[in-house]
Amino acid sequence: MSDRFHDAEVSPQCSSVVPENRDVNEAEFRAAMLSGLARCSNTAAKKRSLAGAMDLSSKGLENIQLRGAMPGPKRLWDATTACPHALDDVARLYGFELVRSVGFEVAAEHGTLPIATLLAQIAEAEAPSSDGGTVKTHKELIAMEQHILRVHALTGQWLKEIADHRAPTGLRSI
Repeated sequence: MSDRFHDAEVSPQCSSVVPENRDVNEAEFRAAMLSGLARCSNTAAKKRSLAGAMDLSSKGLENIQLRGAMPGPKRLWDATTACPHALDDVARLYGFELVRSVGFEVAAEHGTLPIATLLAQIAEAEAPSSDGGTVKTHKELIAMEQHILRVHALTGQWLKEIADHRAPTGLRSI
């Protein structure tokens, strides 16, 4: 007697809600890294700042950008001090998002003002009379970037607090 469960081909399935890891080859990694560094050094002043943060000379940074030299992990992380989004492209390759840890100043402030400010900018960008009509243009998104990052940091902190609150404390309820 045939049983549909025994006859079916068994395929591995992931029961997790976390997406599968993606294989990233060296060329993809290098391209994402170079893209992030190029975005962070698009002016001479930013280039000097980025090189300094990575403890490189301008020539050393050029070797990375023009010749594809691979900096060490510490230098890549140090790049985020000059440009917090230097590694965003690399993180996205792996299905992650880097979020800067919220400092005391941001954590202590209320979220109403940053959220309201961003909401006003979004409403203005989506107005039919705006540059892109109801679709946000790149210019409008870039203008909102700092407010988006601030709201993202605030909501990230709230989610961390929620997770901390839900974490088991080791105490048994009676």
